[in-house]
Amino acid sequence: MKALLPFVLILFSITGLRAQTSDAVLDSLWREYIRKYKDIAIDEMERSGVPASVKLAQGILESRAGTSELAENANNHFGIKCGKNWKGKSYAKNDDERNKKGERINSCFRKYDSVVECFADHSEFIGNPEKRHRYGFLFELDRSDYKAWAQGLQDAGYSSVDYYAERLIFFIERYHLNTYDVPANDGRVSLKRLAEVNDVKMVQARPGETLADIAGLYNLPVENLLHYNDFGYAADKPLSIGAWVYVQNKRDRWAGPAVFHEVAPEQSLFDIAQLYGLQLATLRQNSGLQGDAEPAEGERIRLRGKAKAGERARARPVEVEFAPDPAPVPATDMVASNDFIVEMLPEASSATPNPVDAARADIPDASVLLLDHEDPQPFTVIDSATGKTETFHTVSRGDTLYSIARKYGVSTVRLRQMNRMEHNIIKIGQSLRVK
Repeated sequence: MKALLPFVLILFSITGLRAQTSDAVLDSLWREYIRKYKDIAIDEMERSGVPASVKLAQGILESRAGTSELAENANNHFGIKCGKNWKGKSYAKNDDERNKKGERINSCFRKYDSVVECFADHSEFIGNPEKRHRYGFLFELDRSDYKAWAQGLQDAGYSSVDYYAERLIFFIERYHLNTYDVPANDGRVSLKRLAEVNDVKMVQARPGETLADIAGLYNLPVENLLHYNDFGYAADKPLSIGAWVYVQNKRDRWAGPAVFHEVAPEQSLFDIAQLYGLQLATLRQNSGLQGDAEPAEGERIRLRGKAKAGERARARPVEVEFAPDPAPVPATDMVASNDFIVEMLPEASSATPNPVDAARADIPDASVLLLDHEDPQPFTVIDSATGKTETFHTVSRGDTLYSIARKYGVSTVRLRQMNRMEHNIIKIGQSLRVK
């Protein structure tokens, strides 16, 4: 299993950006990863039983907190290879596999359309009945015992290195990720993250989430989401909790059994379009309403079939620039096509872990955080006071001082001078200045 994590990361190229220590850069990167993906990890824990703390720690380690080549090009945050039964998309990448000559060769990795899909497949990968002999014992462990889970993943061979558990535990304890495994008395509302209405994929918005946030999670341009949702939401305006956001183009016809929809008090055509996964333009044409006109309470809006002569809904004045975010719809009132039942907001909030608020800890020696078979990218630091730049290389397996010197076009003597070295001995995880 491929696992990537650089010791120092990020290219500082913005003029005037203050020089930061590697510790501060990584701390910021890791915290942002946790903020962005913790809800998905908790959802997957509730669905599959894989502890959220372990999933987040693996995501940070395996994907360099979302910055690895696999994460950026294949939405693969867990280094999952294709395997013999994989039928989805794939991505070829040089990994730790080698041919008979000892040379690295490309491996086949799974490629996903979104990070959400990747997090779900990670759960399926570990919980696959065909892999029960390998990972099955993990699900007999206490979900809150993150140390046992971390050691179990290492013992099961998830990674080829023998200190994998140590690294997972480092991240879990540094950021108190285990608090996400233990429910608190007050917390978030549990939402079904991905469902289908009228054969169109839809998600529910979490508290404070914007259309732009959702676009990022599903690897879609925000302009696409605006179009899919009939421009009924603003890109950067927080959505109401549970608002339905379609991540595919809605249909121009309804596939369910209902022929008409009776308009509820203050319900807009946009609300109805979202409820049935129909394009707003289709409903407007079916209703005979022109411009920004909205249907009056009690009117019947045709969902499918040909309208009869003179069939037109009575209008009421439109008083808002944007249609209001649709209120969450109780499950008993949900209408879905093809017998697909959408799980909506529960009557009461479910429990949630307390938020992470970890005090910053020192990062240990780089060799603790770098996997043997990694080939991390060089990083550059700019001193904003002097404008001076320095480029560093992190030593990985197979590196020699001579090979590093050739890679960066400098002499071994110059490398020793820049790094105040008395000899040519280097070790995995060591950061060497190269320019």
